[in-house]
Amino acid sequence: MKREANTTTVLLDTSVQIDRRKMRSRSDRIDEALGKFGRSIATTVGLLEFKATFIRQLVIIHDQLRLKRRFTAARDALLEKQHRQSQLRAHIFNNLLAVSASSFEEMTPERDQRLAEESCLRIENHIREAYRWFRFKSTDAMASAVNCTRAAEYPEKKRVRYLRIPRCKRGENKYCRVEEVIRTNLALLRALKGSDDPKREFERALSVADRVVSDEGIDLSHQDCRSAGDCLIALEAREDATHAMSTNATEWRVLSELCGYEFVHISYPEERTR
Repeated sequence: MKREANTTTVLLDTSVQIDRRKMRSRSDRIDEALGKFGRSIATTVGLLEFKATFIRQLVIIHDQLRLKRRFTAARDALLEKQHRQSQLRAHIFNNLLAVSASSFEEMTPERDQRLAEESCLRIENHIREAYRWFRFKSTDAMASAVNCTRAAEYPEKKRVRYLRIPRCKRGENKYCRVEEVIRTNLALLRALKGSDDPKREFERALSVADRVVSDEGIDLSHQDCRSAGDCLIALEAREDATHAMSTNATEWRVLSELCGYEFVHISYPEERTR
């Protein structure tokens, strides 16, 4: 008997994509879940968020290493701060760079500087590889209803520093359809107000949507798109996906119900018992 083709398509949100770049155990868990679907997709707004989180932290570490010219000084300065991305930074230092160097052990200035230089080169490779992975290898396709222009740009290095994400300016470096997508899905976005537990991200997305409605000539920035991040990702894949996968059940259960996805929650209960 001929087996029926698996026609399900799962959308991966940014949290899942970042976890696939972090721990092997998490990547294996996600790959196992992906095996149940016919195909997987990401979105251009998801790539924008990936650049602004995972790749951005690589750039920040790269800049600090070049500025301080000492591995231990750069690492300690970045990890001691109470920053919302401190765990991601620690992962990059401990796993991606895989450099063992304590400021308490015997460390000569020459070795410290050499580690900083070597780590800069490793990070540059990680930046290029991580971007290509997300855009071309991580999923079967990229949904592009928004078609974010900033997402399509490779992380670019000028002399020794990487460029920040430039401001979007219609007709110069912005050719996306984000305002059109928001206006088309305005009723769905406003339905978020009626959700049982509206979250801050929903409030930010609604604020962006209201501005788009009140100003026909508005030109949203990449930061506006990030403010509406998960909502735009969910909208961008509506015509392509049957399921949505995320580690963030609080927001994505609501988004999945509104957009018609079946929600797939990824969690790691074994990590809480270690």
